[in-house]
Amino acid sequence: MPPAATASFGAPESKPTAFSVSYVTSNLSRVDDVLVYAHMDDVVYVNAKHTPYATHKLPITDKSFVHQTRVCRLAGTVFVVVTSDNGAQIFDEKGEQRLHDLVLKDLVEEEEGAASFCRGICAINSDRPAIIVGASCGKVFVLAKEASSKSDHSFDLVETLTDQTEPIHSIDSPTDGALLASSDDSGTILVRNPDDAFVVARSIPGGGFPATSIRFTPNNWLVSAYITGTIRIFRKNDFHVHAEIAAHSRAITALDVYEDRLVSVGEDTFLNVWEIDGEKDTPRFKLTSSQSVTNDLLVGVAMVNPKKVFTTSYDTTHLKLWVAE
Repeated sequence: MPPAATASFGAPESKPTAFSVSYVTSNLSRVDDVLVYAHMDDVVYVNAKHTPYATHKLPITDKSFVHQTRVCRLAGTVFVVVTSDNGAQIFDEKGEQRLHDLVLKDLVEEEEGAASFCRGICAINSDRPAIIVGASCGKVFVLAKEASSKSDHSFDLVETLTDQTEPIHSIDSPTDGALLASSDDSGTILVRNPDDAFVVARSIPGGGFPATSIRFTPNNWLVSAYITGTIRIFRKNDFHVHAEIAAHSRAITALDVYEDRLVSVGEDTFLNVWEIDGEKDTPRFKLTSSQSVTNDLLVGVAMVNPKKVFTTSYDTTHLKLWVAE
């Protein structure tokens, strides 16, 4: 069981979407009023500005199973990125126009009996903004807008990173774009420097089990969640373990960070909110709310602000909006 804490949320408000939620990790992403989640071989786009919420499916071509989707803000422009068995696709902010296709079979050799797919998405807002996607072969693809491009929405594959061999599970970059972290199914996490040719600055060994979700805090501390239910926090200077928390009794399926708050959900049906407190060099992580979501297999979470959280649950056709009492 997770550490003892009182539940600070009231009864959730159900927001119908008409399309069911897939069982994949990190299956909810949000920027402003836009939320997206995977629905088998589709992605559901939700506009929370409308009442009721407006929903539609992205116009995905050559459909295959979707492993992850994420809304990314890149140099002030919002994009929706989808990773699937076929590769990756980038869509505009409204989820209506396809802007780029990354075809995986053109980039990696197929191995007999091995599944090929893309998974893991983030945006790097550094001196050279880019969309990053991972793959089952361990490669990480860097998609950037070339200076010679005539369109603000044109992307090119500018680099392929090959330092990992296990399937990539999660990717993240802090708001300043100074770092890039990628976790894989062995639990290994590589931290790279985007401004120095993506050189590996730190390799964090895995324990033989997946790091299902990784996120940077506003102060560039790295938080990782594992299939074991553990959360680890790594120091920003040397990426040594600062704290390890027995956060959930089963696999953690998603994390999100908002200012000084961290939220996690897991297969144990708990929605946990953590407060990051103390000095910047020695922060403390305190469980402030632990909410049991009965009969829900939670697979996605997005924190709007410290008092408002969205969740998704496998095989349900709605979002749940939680508001602190």
